Amino acid sequence: MSWLEHIGVSGVHAKRIFAQVYREACLEWQEGTNLPLKLRRHWTESWCKIPLQVSRVLTSNYDGSVKFVFALEDGYEIESVLMPETSRTTVCLSTQVGCRQGCRFCHTGRMGLLRQLTTEEIVGQVMAIEAWMRRHPDWNDSHHRGSRVSNVVFMGMGEPLDNLEALIPALKIMLDPWGLGLAPRRVTVSTAGHLDGLRQLVDSGVHTAIALSLHSPFRQERSRLMPINKRFDLDDVLDFLDQVTREQNRHCLVQYTLIGGKNDTLDHARALGELLQGRAVKVNLIPFNPVDSVAFVPPEPLMVQKFRDTLSNYGLRIMVRYSKGQDIAAACGQLIRKKQTRKSVSKAAATQVSSYVSG
Repeated sequence: MSWLEHIGVSGVHAKRIFAQVYREACLEWQEGTNLPLKLRRHWTESWCKIPLQVSRVLTSNYDGSVKFVFALEDGYEIESVLMPETSRTTVCLSTQVGCRQGCRFCHTGRMGLLRQLTTEEIVGQVMAIEAWMRRHPDWNDSHHRGSRVSNVVFMGMGEPLDNLEALIPALKIMLDPWGLGLAPRRVTVSTAGHLDGLRQLVDSGVHTAIALSLHSPFRQERSRLMPINKRFDLDDVLDFLDQVTREQNRHCLVQYTLIGGKNDTLDHARALGELLQGRAVKVNLIPFNPVDSVAFVPPEPLMVQKFRDTLSNYGLRIMVRYSKGQDIAAACGQLIRKKQTRKSVSKAAATQVSSYVSG
């Protein structure tokens, strides 16, 4: 609004501009014919430039998932994943270059935190992926999808609640009817248990689905697997999520990665059942996805079944979720970019997102 007033254009065009950029992905004004000439004259490429480039695209031969490697303007790289599902098209987004939480089973955590993503870089991942979908109707036809993303999960690189300054504005854009127009229940923010961040997210008034990465019902073991547990006690996190689910009348998703011989025993299943019994939660059991140089292995299929069956005795809603994109290292916990450096990205090595959008 203030920018429009500055150039002498009525603020009534603000919603139309917002929709043209985010819903219609028109980044060049010549594509829009119903906007004032004065506005088009003041439009500059830098004002609406997506600050990332598609440097590599990998498609899974197994399930059609697509991993995008994005080059940022300072030379860092991040990864996002496009996942075709039965009734939706989901993208898994990153919020940081690396992650500071250091979960032992997560490949991204081995990078450490290199920097936070900006709001533009977070939203830009969705816009770039939708641009790719429009330019690849063969992928859409193969998976019976349109050219729009229906669901967003913040389960990529980084702890989303460690970057609220960029995350909350990005969520507002995604949920705004004049922005990406996604329903709150179709946007999921995952956290390792960042209690301060959860409180700030709820206080912001932005309502989304919440997913808690739990991974062990035993405090000492969880602290070894997930150092964040030493800072934010699991009981306190669960009590707060109980309050949120009551106030918002919705379930919380609990994600539990099953690691062979570590946290997949029946004692773990019983303790997890006792911990979650009576809470408004849905449980996703995720067999561990192997990564290089990590001394963990996937669980035996029989143990997955026994774990699920034992947990079901506690009246919980459970789904065993096998991660997509395993053949392209796009599964849960596998996202990492090695040898990150601050250097300029060659235009010859990356495709400008704007070219995907405009043509």
